[in-house]
Order: sequence, then structure tokens, then C-alpha cells
Amino acid sequence: MSVMVIYMHPTEDSLNGALLAQVLEEIPEAVLYRPGVDGFDPHLTHKEYKRSMDGDYEADVAEAAKDLQAADHVIFMFPLWWGGFPAAGKGFIDRVFAYGAAYELEGEEPVPKLTGKASLVFTTGTPEDVFHEEGLYDNVVEGLDKHLLSFCGLELMDVVHFGDVIQASNEKRADMLNHLREKAAAWQRLHGNESTM
Repeated sequence: MSVMVIYMHPTEDSLNGALLAQVLEEIPEAVLYRPGVDGFDPHLTHKEYKRSMDGDYEADVAEAAKDLQAADHVIFMFPLWWGGFPAAGKGFIDRVFAYGAAYELEGEEPVPKLTGKASLVFTTGTPEDVFHEEGLYDNVVEGLDKHLLSFCGLELMDVVHFGDVIQASNEKRADMLNHLREKAAAWQRLHGNESTM
């Protein structure tokens, strides 16, 4: 199984970083992209956009697109900021999930170019019950599934949401880390590639 992890928090010195460590502990062979940490340029310029429509990609984008196309499972890890991805993560999506790499069009109909599974792992500052009661969870998950994942051919397999992370106790954070470790181990087993670590 080829796994690609797209980690969108701007630092690993955070709860999100600790969650990433749990995923990588269970899936050590995963290909990791950290646009916020590694200084990935999130700005899709007009020139690059025009070139990408002809299949001409910048070197950093071409490499990431190749890994994306090879992935059997793509894991998106992000804090939900203002209802969406952090800027570097959104820029990564804009540049790497490009025409010809992630999708094509027949007239106005999308033609997905990716195949495989996708999982969302995201954190919020809003308590989980409030996030669900106000419909935000459904808006986020359904929106990403319809307008990104399914559009490009990825099947949403799992969603892991941790709410109220800012005020969470150490015990609650430990529960989050254990829960995600169990999820990552299950993803390994599902794809028949259980970690030997």
C-alpha cells in the first residue's frame, strides 16, 4: 500500500504534530508532505495555472502529483481554520490537485484521475457536540467529499475529528492520540500492510 499524508498545520510542535507522529508510527513508510512546515509556496500564479492546463507543472508540484497518483490512500491532516484548510494546505491543494494530475474535463463534466481511499483527520477549537449540533461537521465533511475527494476520484473511507482541542485536558489529549493510533493501525490492516514496528 502506498500512503500519502498531507499535513497542513504550520508546526509540528502542537497537538496536531503529536497526532501526525501517531500516524507515522503506525505507517512509517508513508510519503509525507508538510506544506506549512516545509515552506511550500501556496500561491498559484496565473502563469503556473495556464501552464498546468497544458500539463506543464513546476518541479515541486510534479513530484507531489506523482506521489498523489501513486497513492492507494491519502490522509489529510489539518486544523479547521475559518471553515477550511490553513492557507499553505489550501495552496497545496490548488497547485497539486491540478488539471491533468487529479482531474480532467469533458465539456463541463469532471473526469476523475485519482483512485484510492481518503481519510480526513481534523481538529477544531469548537466542542465536538456543538460542532455537530450546528451542522458544521456535515458541512465540512460533505463539502470536502463532494468538491475535492469525489471530484478527483478518491473514496472517503474515514473521518477522525477532535473538537475543543485548545482547552482539552492532558487526559483527553492522550485519549485523542490513542484513538488516532488505533485508527492508523486499522488502516494498515485494511490494506493488508500492517506495520511491523
